[in-house]
Amino acid sequence: MSIRPYQPTDADTLLSIFRRHVPNAFGEEEVAEYADFLNTFTDPYFVAEHSGQVIGACGYYVVADGQTARIVWILTDPDRIGSGVGSALMQHTLNEISQHPGVRHIECRTSQVAYHFFERFGFRLQYTESNFWVPGLDLYFMTLSHD
Repeated sequence: MSIRPYQPTDADTLLSIFRRHVPNAFGEEEVAEYADFLNTFTDPYFVAEHSGQVIGACGYYVVADGQTARIVWILTDPDRIGSGVGSALMQHTLNEISQHPGVRHIECRTSQVAYHFFERFGFRLQYTESNFWVPGLDLYFMTLSHD
């Protein structure tokens, strides 16, 4: 498996992977939001590839204060969950964030489906909000501090 920067030619495959997570991890309404993200996002976004196939993605951006980074749109091919793809993407993204010396806090917005994944990397739950993403998918706002 290799991790490389996202290219626009990855969009169709990533959208296909995303759709396979609806309705368990993402809402149908989020498909268009993710498609728009793929077309407009200019901050670092990475894809995992295995044997030439895109199998996942994750990215981040640094907030204007320069002290906070936010993880965005981490997803893995459902057939590869549990195989280390998500962990490799998260570790790669955290390593990239560490190259920003002013960043002291990392935030992520996830759901009850994935918050245990983030806990494995040291993220701590700050609060939840019921039915935030779509009915049945709650917001889990998590943070990781590193000094």
